Amino acid sequence: MRFKRVAAAFDDVAKARFCESSGSEHSSVESVTDLYGLVNSFIERGNGFRGGRNEEEIINDDNEKEENGLSNNYFDDLEIKEKLRKLLGYEESDYVKRNIYSVVENAWLEIGDRSTAEFKRRLMIRLRDRGFDAGLCKSKWERNGQLPSGNYEYIDINMNENRYIIEVYLAREFEIARPTPYYTSLLEIFPSIFVGKVEELKQVVKLMSRATKKSMKKMDIHVPPWRQLSYMQAKWFGSYKRTINELLLDDDNKNLDFSYKCLAKKRAVGFVSMPTISFYCRENFGSNNGIKVGNLAAALNG
Repeated sequence: MRFKRVAAAFDDVAKARFCESSGSEHSSVESVTDLYGLVNSFIERGNGFRGGRNEEEIINDDNEKEENGLSNNYFDDLEIKEKLRKLLGYEESDYVKRNIYSVVENAWLEIGDRSTAEFKRRLMIRLRDRGFDAGLCKSKWERNGQLPSGNYEYIDINMNENRYIIEVYLAREFEIARPTPYYTSLLEIFPSIFVGKVEELKQVVKLMSRATKKSMKKMDIHVPPWRQLSYMQAKWFGSYKRTINELLLDDDNKNLDFSYKCLAKKRAVGFVSMPTISFYCRENFGSNNGIKVGNLAAALNG
């Protein structure tokens, strides 16, 4: 019966709003405020869902929710971990991604040192030599409000009408100061090589940005601009220049021998325009054989 009274009240308001409409399909701030006031007054008159409950029952219910807060957080943490595992390629059934992962892993072992400036370009070259449409993507963005300027490089592969992002040691992009044990456990989930579609990486970034806020808030640390969601999104999801040029820049190839420079190919693609990202919006928002982050040092040294 209470539900019917609530429904009837909203029906009356809806009819009144329809008659007063100016033809716009967008809700105005005033109409939302009026509706909010109507709901509050309806509850205060005792006709809402709380009408049949006394104050003691309501207080007890609120206390129970507070006591269950830790439990809810625990299950939220488990859910985030499970989502990350799936997004990062554990139990991967996509043959294309598994194939790319295997080739990237072998190419990485051939190159060796990941710390050199030309590592990503060398990796891109080897992937192209193996028949992949691989490119080195360079994103660059200007300062925008609280978003500092920056640039970033990553590798992508176009295959079967899909664009795959390739990252070696992706976890490093999410490292923060004084992480909580839970946040550290999230970093340990990351494989040494990430192979995923753009949408999958977007979800990873959102989940990790949320976890970053939670961890740093718990440690009473301010989240730096370069770990904000908008900054992380700018790295992979803004406009970028894609190059397949196998000739390294002078600063990068000064230590390479002459024969390597002469054999290098010169091909490039211009800037690729991506949908504009609004950095002031609310945040509404792999393979199981991979080497874990904890074993990265062993893999590099062994």
